[in-house]
Amino acid sequence: MAVALPVVGQARGGGEAGPIWRDFERTRDALVGAMEMGTCDGCDGCGGRCTNGFGVSRAEYEAVQAYLAAVPPEERERVLGQDKVAPWPGAEETGVTFTFCRYRDRENDNCFIYPVRPTVCRLFGHTPWLPCPIGAVRRVPAGSPELWGDYSAFERRTWEAWDEVEKIAINK
Repeated sequence: MAVALPVVGQARGGGEAGPIWRDFERTRDALVGAMEMGTCDGCDGCGGRCTNGFGVSRAEYEAVQAYLAAVPPEERERVLGQDKVAPWPGAEETGVTFTFCRYRDRENDNCFIYPVRPTVCRLFGHTPWLPCPIGAVRRVPAGSPELWGDYSAFERRTWEAWDEVEKIAINK
């Protein structure tokens, strides 16, 4: 499916879509470019760890919303309508569950928003504290701790919290 990608940093609203965010994006994208991504091609080892509840910046949220607006509605609804609750791996008999990220396509075992995925998703498997779950990534690029520090300067909320902000803004 070919979808025109939004330019993050031209997102509407929020002060973070300015030059500081664009500088951060350039640094992040350079770090991602230095990653050993060949080991990731065709692998979905990180996918089992794509859970809900993590924070994303407003610019990331808005980039995803713009991306979704360009996706055929039936495809968007197919993924968003999937049951995201799954048994906790290794504890299936206990009844303990977890919830996948809303954008995890459980039918295809991949990320529905991969081209515009948030920073945490881009760095998963390539930082010391979010290592590759199958141990395939041997070299972590220099600069990932500093990048996380830079990222922490931006307000981050869960997808659901940003949805709530949007609802409030629309109703004003």
